[in-house]
Amino acid sequence: MTSHADDTTPLPALGPDGKPLTRRQLRERERERARERERERAREREGNAPAVPAPPPPPEPEPEPEEPPAITGAQRAIGAALGRPRPRGHAAVVLAAIVVAAIVLVPVVVSRLGHGDTPTIVATGQPTAADAPIEAVLEVAGRVGAVPVVSLLAPLAPATAVTTDTLITGDGRILATGDAVLLSVSTFSGTSGENTTGTSTGVRIYRGTVDAASLGDVLADTVTGATEGSRLVLRAPVSADDGAVATEITVVDVLPTTASGEERAPAAGMPTVAFADDGTVSLSVQDLDAPTRAAASVLVAGTGQQINSGDVIIARYAFANWSDNSLRTSSYGTTTVPGIIDMSDTMSGLAQQLVDATVGSRIVLVLPADQAAGDDALAVVIDILAVVADGTLTDATAVPSPQATPTTDGVVRVTPSSGAAQPGAAQPAAAAPAGAAAPAGAAAGKEEQ
Repeated sequence: MTSHADDTTPLPALGPDGKPLTRRQLRERERERARERERERAREREGNAPAVPAPPPPPEPEPEPEEPPAITGAQRAIGAALGRPRPRGHAAVVLAAIVVAAIVLVPVVVSRLGHGDTPTIVATGQPTAADAPIEAVLEVAGRVGAVPVVSLLAPLAPATAVTTDTLITGDGRILATGDAVLLSVSTFSGTSGENTTGTSTGVRIYRGTVDAASLGDVLADTVTGATEGSRLVLRAPVSADDGAVATEITVVDVLPTTASGEERAPAAGMPTVAFADDGTVSLSVQDLDAPTRAAASVLVAGTGQQINSGDVIIARYAFANWSDNSLRTSSYGTTTVPGIIDMSDTMSGLAQQLVDATVGSRIVLVLPADQAAGDDALAVVIDILAVVADGTLTDATAVPSPQATPTTDGVVRVTPSSGAAQPGAAQPAAAAPAGAAAPAGAAAGKEEQ
């Protein structure tokens, strides 16, 4: 009988790769040796005991788990704060990286979320020079003519001079000294970004002429040479409530003073409208029968807001008598200030035909006598320039307030006096052609009534 003295020999401690065998590998090796011994006994019982074949090579040993890296104090603190066992290995490294990223990025994201419909209020941070590049300190949102939204990227230190930037360059006419001008103006705190205009809408409309007597030196200089349709931003020193000097941000939209939009061909049977180089207008009703009902035709289709029956609008307008084709009154001309029409207190035919028209439009109308002033049928042309809310309209023809001029401490007030113009107030009379009947003391919004 074959000796089995070697059955008790311990299995080798190392695998073929020279590494120590794991417990699992040792157990597998022992089971394989046991099966081999059982096969050998079976062959001996059958009288056939061939040489024992070499055992198959052991399986590749499984890699031992790596010892986790040392745990940092930050990782232990994270684990304690979360109430869980401290993280180990790669999980700890990833978790620590996430926490660090959150600490750095969250304040930045939160600050940027403020750039929406309301201004960003900057309560902390180092003040930035008031004359720094505008893109580094503030953003202005909203289309030209709408209420702008200013978002401060940093609070502004007190300004020592006026800084002017052109954010949008319009494609309208270039303004010169003495020209009529229509401005939409809003002011903001350079410290908090708060709208400080002082009206319910956050905007004020100025109409007047481009000169220092109307607009003050700073604003007049700013808009001279600007094109209609532009947006300008000024940063200037201003006296704060406590008497200290601060920075005021003024957003100035230079609105068109004539119609702006898509030109359209006039409808048949409507008066002919012609313009001279100086912006004045003439109306012709030659060979046309006097109207028996009011009608309108759009010559320029604007894209602004629609007109409602109770609105007060700023417009250029001209009225011509049908009987003799004489110009009755006009607010057209590059140096003539646009007029005001109160839709709730004007000619019935005019009010009916202008409802749902849009800002920027030019419309030619025919009005029978009973829907006009009552004494004659009228040919009318109107450029709709703006809709004004209560308290937003300011006559820039008033003398600027004392704060509008530089003081001994260098403080400059950009905007002139805020005395509101009232709908119905008398407007400067337009020069009428010889023989034309110019209305005496004609009231805005009630022309020819």
